[in-house]
Amino acid sequence: MNPRDSTEPASTTTGVMTAVKPPLVERVRTAVTGHLGAGLDRDRKGLGSIARAGVATCVAYLIAHFIWGHPFPFFAAIAAFVIIGVSSTEKKVRKVLEMAAGVMCGVLLGELARATIGSGFWQIAVVVVTAGLLARLIDSGIVFTMQMSIQSLLVTVMPLTPSMSPGTRIVDALTGVVVAIVVHLLTSGDPRRAQKQAAHSLYRALEDALTQMSLAARSGDVRVATAALSQIRTSSQELVDEWKVANNAAEEISTYSPTHLRHAGDVERLRHLLVGSDRAVRNVRVIARREVEFLDVVKGRSNHSRLADAFLAANDAARALRRAIDSGADFTEARRALRMFCSYLTPDTLLRSDNGERLGRVDHFEGVALVIQLRSLAIDLLEATGLEHKDAQRFLPSLLIAADGDTIGPRPLTREMSAVEPPATTEALELLITDRSDPGRRRP
Repeated sequence: MNPRDSTEPASTTTGVMTAVKPPLVERVRTAVTGHLGAGLDRDRKGLGSIARAGVATCVAYLIAHFIWGHPFPFFAAIAAFVIIGVSSTEKKVRKVLEMAAGVMCGVLLGELARATIGSGFWQIAVVVVTAGLLARLIDSGIVFTMQMSIQSLLVTVMPLTPSMSPGTRIVDALTGVVVAIVVHLLTSGDPRRAQKQAAHSLYRALEDALTQMSLAARSGDVRVATAALSQIRTSSQELVDEWKVANNAAEEISTYSPTHLRHAGDVERLRHLLVGSDRAVRNVRVIARREVEFLDVVKGRSNHSRLADAFLAANDAARALRRAIDSGADFTEARRALRMFCSYLTPDTLLRSDNGERLGRVDHFEGVALVIQLRSLAIDLLEATGLEHKDAQRFLPSLLIAADGDTIGPRPLTREMSAVEPPATTEALELLITDRSDPGRRRP
């Protein structure tokens, strides 16, 4: 027997190599290590919220015990913990108030039920049903309904001690609610942190997609462009929604929290940045689809380095915008990068193939649609930096149709032309789409 045979992977009868599974002990060790690592990461992210919950419950219990003189004010601790919770995400102030209202209404309903129908197995069903119906009548929120039902159930089920009266539990619950709201407002983290994290995630996804689209244009590979389209479609909307949630939470914290009022301006700038960023991401999804269609019709006959360079310039602009997030929204560098990106945005520049091959009529139509969409992306990113629409348009080269001998196409917008350039018309756009690829339709 050849000694090498014992070390070679097993193969099937068809000659396909089969993967050798690691030993069971190794697989168990890997699974346990991965699970513990993920758990430690969750602990690290949620440590602040867990600590806040502990502080709020302790403070609420101490106040009710030593100030109000209640021997066992467990409802104060319960109400504080329920409202603060252990979530690692910042709660919105509206949700905190909604939970607080649910707790108070539930305690009041439970006390009323004990005083009128008593406590027992059938009373539990009556209280839960009544609490649920009343909660849905008052508010449509699930959080309010859950808290009102749970608190009324607790009051109904838990026995009264000799030192406890219906009024003490209401006071304890109110104490826990107030303490939880105060702790939430005073100890909430920097409201900009979640905004910045969400913005960074969105722009990294945008940069990755633009890099892949650049590679697709340079190689002429439709599969790379399709992968970029799939990636941006899968992740972009979720990242936009995450940013919106962070904006809402940050706006409320900076409005109501006395320790974060000074951040209101930065929060508003980051909120405004999302408007243009959201439009830009939507445009990138369309651009990725347009690139797939363009590369599909040219069938890999040629590569387009100019188009690839334009995508890289857009990537540089997106990276500059991401850096501006951490620099107090100073968009000077980002606007310089966007000016460079805009310099590519004419069909004459972007649709010139590396080997000089002329595009067919359908190829040119798809290419122009891609160029127009890229110009729209530039406008969105410029508006994200705070520019008005008319000011953002000044960054774009002109699409004025000019005829000079055998050349028909756009020419750069000069200062003299800016005063006389007519608005784009249907005829002008038709010439832009057809003339360069259809000699029979050229003007004399």
